[in-house]
Amino acid sequence: MFYNHKFFLSFLMILCFSFLQGQKILFDSLKYKMPIKIAKSYIKTNKKKYKNFSLGKGTSYSIRNNSLVEKNGELVEVSFWSKKNLNLKQAEEYLTSTKSYLESIKFKVVYSQENWSKPLLIDKKKPCIRFVDENKNVVVSMEPRGQGSVYNIFLTYYNFDWFINQAKGNN
Repeated sequence: MFYNHKFFLSFLMILCFSFLQGQKILFDSLKYKMPIKIAKSYIKTNKKKYKNFSLGKGTSYSIRNNSLVEKNGELVEVSFWSKKNLNLKQAEEYLTSTKSYLESIKFKVVYSQENWSKPLLIDKKKPCIRFVDENKNVVVSMEPRGQGSVYNIFLTYYNFDWFINQAKGNN
């Protein structure tokens, strides 16, 4: 009986560890492949926290209703954007400040356009700037969007492996 108990306990620990391996953090407490209903419930419960948060000096971002992207009922990406509309100068400042913030928490730039901080000079057919965390768990894409005098800064957090598979065309 004692050996069966030890075997069961070992099996349970391996099963739990396997489950946690698949639950990699995307942003804050939002985990890759967590059930979308739980992710939405978490955002709703913590609405105040995600309505206005900073990712760098002078920035204010917000998670909105369509910020959580799912596939087969599981969370695959988290997007959010600047809380308010920005003018061109503010958009440039947000890009620079957010980049500095991400680098300060050990994200590394893995791709950027030459003029990544100048929304008017960005090639809209290409990504603006992308980062990867030091453990290669998360890819962050940052894009300025807008025209004329109104801009927003969008950030999207992806699971690294999922992102690489998507880029290779392996759905």
